[in-house]
Amino acid sequence: MKKIVFGLLLFFALTIPVSAQIDDIQPDAINVNQFVDNETTSYTQITGEHVKSFDSNIVINKDGTIDVKEKIIYNFDSLQKHGIYREIPYIKTNQDGKKYELKFNNFSVTDENGRSYTFVKSWINEEFIRLKIGDADKLITGIHTYIISYKVSGALTYFSDHDELYWNATGNQWTVPIAVSTSEVVFPAGIKKEDIKTACYTGVSGSKVSDCSYLDTFKSNRALLVGEGLTIVVSFPKNVVAVLEPKEFVSFWDSFIGKLVMGLMGFIGLMWYAGLPFYIIYRWIRYGRDPSTRFARSGQVPGIVSAWFDPPKTQDGKRFLTPGEVGTLGDETVDMKDISATVVDLARRGYLVIDEKSKGDFYFLKGKKFGSNGGLLSFEKKLLDGIFNTGDDIVKLKGKNLSVAVSEVKNKLYQQVVEDKLFDKNPETTRTGYYVVAGIALFTGNFFLAIVAFLFGRVMPRKTVFGVEAKNVSSSLKNFLGSQQRQLEFQADKQMMFERLLPFAVAFGVERIWAKRFESLNITQPNWYHSYSSTNFNSYLLVNSLNSSMKSFATAATPVRSSTGHSSGFSGGFSGGGGGGGGGGSW
Repeated sequence: MKKIVFGLLLFFALTIPVSAQIDDIQPDAINVNQFVDNETTSYTQITGEHVKSFDSNIVINKDGTIDVKEKIIYNFDSLQKHGIYREIPYIKTNQDGKKYELKFNNFSVTDENGRSYTFVKSWINEEFIRLKIGDADKLITGIHTYIISYKVSGALTYFSDHDELYWNATGNQWTVPIAVSTSEVVFPAGIKKEDIKTACYTGVSGSKVSDCSYLDTFKSNRALLVGEGLTIVVSFPKNVVAVLEPKEFVSFWDSFIGKLVMGLMGFIGLMWYAGLPFYIIYRWIRYGRDPSTRFARSGQVPGIVSAWFDPPKTQDGKRFLTPGEVGTLGDETVDMKDISATVVDLARRGYLVIDEKSKGDFYFLKGKKFGSNGGLLSFEKKLLDGIFNTGDDIVKLKGKNLSVAVSEVKNKLYQQVVEDKLFDKNPETTRTGYYVVAGIALFTGNFFLAIVAFLFGRVMPRKTVFGVEAKNVSSSLKNFLGSQQRQLEFQADKQMMFERLLPFAVAFGVERIWAKRFESLNITQPNWYHSYSSTNFNSYLLVNSLNSSMKSFATAATPVRSSTGHSSGFSGGFSGGGGGGGGGGSW
């Protein structure tokens, strides 16, 4: 029976933890050997990456500051890393929820021999100071010692009957366990030992468990797991150290300016997600639609008619609009049909010759009027300069890269229709602005705005009143060119009519229909086009050959792209612009 009672007493004696509320315990009542026994039994059970020991030394200074020295022996085990990082909160919150800012300075990091470590200090989310310690160009493993030193202002708390240091010695946000943790506090001279009171706590944040002890030094009685820490409390008499209280911390977002910015951002967000889609629709109704032709000037076509035999003229009436201008006016976009129509028109006017030396093998030759640029618009001159940029009189289309030149021609043509007063603004610039809004909306998850901006942005370019009149004329011309009727007897010179309006038919995409109407008529091969074929010439064969030549021209005008859409490394390549890349990882 006695053996059973003795065994029960021994069991409870070994399992009940030592109290860490040291106020009621005398120092000589603590068995120092107990720490050694704990270290040899529980601390050695930790394997893998961990903190072997975390020992802090805190000196309370007369001026109210504290000097902190943390000696961290870190076991990387077999892992290869660059070093460690240490995050220390510089904001503390009182019981009323008010935040106060501690001032940290004089940071240094050395090893056990006093050699300095490389480290980078940064601030995270208005909450933590982060020290990233180690060499990014060097990998280490095994056990290493880091001694972190710094000074803190505002760490002490001042009560009516005592002053106090309430300090999280290790912190509760370590991602690895801590085998041994201790903390020593050094007081200013003149404080009696019996006037000092202590307490400590262990566990996760918010835990009130005191599995720790004090004998001149605070010590956790067990290993601290991930997310657990050691917190110490010491109180001492007043009027020993200077009063150096922390300043109340006001986040930028809690300041007047921050609240103003936040309110403005909220308003912008409301407009972005709710107001802007409807504003775009309103703007299209109010400003995007073309003006009504009831405001047309006298002498112009008020609407679209079934047949019109001339292209529209410029506002001053001095010239007809070119096929490129008419094509752009029709769909408000400069596309390859407009560029191809310009090529055919320049050939018809004598500035170049299209030569088909063999089937599918096309060449551009300088025409008789090449070099006399007085009658050319800026986009026409840019196109000729781009085609004959090498200075040669003959240019083979196959293998020729005209993508840059054609891109510049498109920009010039957009500028020309604005100069012609067909549009108030560049249609492409107008569309691009809305496409950018659509892209940003899609990225921010505002799908309604993305759809509205894309759909209405496409039709947002607005013609002038004169532009509407010219569009009606060009639509009437398109009706005539695209008609299947053969009533051409009133035209004395059918050859001239065919050639003159052919570029416009190309711009409208009805060149085959236009050519079919002349197929049975006596149309001879024009001098601006040379065919390899010796068969009887007719208008339809000419258009078929022209289509083939324009396909070759379009190929030369298209930038080279890979099948997956990657940009070429030869044209504008740059380091990092190819495949692969990205990355990230632990320190």
